[in-house]
Amino acid sequence: MPSLTERYLAYYTPLVQEFVRETESLPHPDIAKMPEPFLPLFGKTYETSAMRLVIVGQDTLGWGDLREFIAAERAKPGSKLIEGVNYFQDRPFTEWGPSPQRFWGFTMMLLATLHGQEDWALMKEGKMGEILDSFAWAEGNAVELYDSSAAGWGVPREYWEAVRRAGDRFNRFRHIVETLRPHAALVLYRGLNPTIYFEGYRPEVIFKEGRLTHYRLPEVGVDVFHAPHPGSMNRIEGTDHFRTQLGSLFARNKIITPFPEFLSGQDDAHEVMNYLGSRAPAPGPDFDKYSFVSWVAEELAKRGTSMSVPTLIDLVNAQGYETNYGTEFSGGRGSYNLVSGTYHRMKTGGTPDAEAKAHNVAVAFRKPNFEYAYNTD
Repeated sequence: MPSLTERYLAYYTPLVQEFVRETESLPHPDIAKMPEPFLPLFGKTYETSAMRLVIVGQDTLGWGDLREFIAAERAKPGSKLIEGVNYFQDRPFTEWGPSPQRFWGFTMMLLATLHGQEDWALMKEGKMGEILDSFAWAEGNAVELYDSSAAGWGVPREYWEAVRRAGDRFNRFRHIVETLRPHAALVLYRGLNPTIYFEGYRPEVIFKEGRLTHYRLPEVGVDVFHAPHPGSMNRIEGTDHFRTQLGSLFARNKIITPFPEFLSGQDDAHEVMNYLGSRAPAPGPDFDKYSFVSWVAEELAKRGTSMSVPTLIDLVNAQGYETNYGTEFSGGRGSYNLVSGTYHRMKTGGTPDAEAKAHNVAVAFRKPNFEYAYNTD
């Protein structure tokens, strides 16, 4: 099965080439930094996240350079797509949202809330990396509206409208569904036209109160929430109002589920177990039992919680993983060896996040008496 990056490139590269062919012969003015098309970007762990959430804005405010984009994509198709993904995965957005009244401040605050975290401002310091790597970003208008930045650069309106017409091919939610396969999306601007944006789907209105609407796309099982831009929220209802409402709607529709501080055999852990079991990547050559244990540790890290080893083993067995002898895990020493084996595999994985993955495994799993299951000392 192709990876998300492979699927993304295979899908968007032909669309970008169509855009290039349509715009390369336009009378481009000699103006640097005319914004280039913005296409969806995704975090490093978005593909395997238990909640694949896409945050959608109206448009960017200066993004790249149109003439450079056309030249680069003509010379090497797909190069700007990969450049954009790599840039986003370095998390530059943590410096773009100083307050909840800004798009990125509200995004980080909401992400923290959905994962049961309170101090979202820590994200501006690069903390909660597991959450920051797990979502995707898109824009309703791939090519900026004229008044966003092109007008300020003195770009002729007629020329820019021609560029926008060429970029309209990107402005449909189906592209996000085909590539990112989200569980949910949040659209944060007032000018959404559901008929155009959801073209090809028949969105059902599940909930509407004030300026917050919950759509469901039954054909693909995706929930889409629509709210105004955080700046507009702040002028009327307040950003906390929407943060609270969205948190409730995500929980009510089981897009998220609350995690206890310590998952063991208690009744309120059953829903979490079902959530993790149903959202985990499928077992396969690229996702073995050690990958699964690491994945569970990462989901626990997002929420600052931990899990008993017997509970982990229940999950491991339910997913169909087996011991090296081809049998079901039965607890005891073998269970703790699975945790330590995962730690060492993550530690020596040779990836930039190897240390973080190993750390998550070390702190996520506990003995029933709350002691760490594996001592790394």
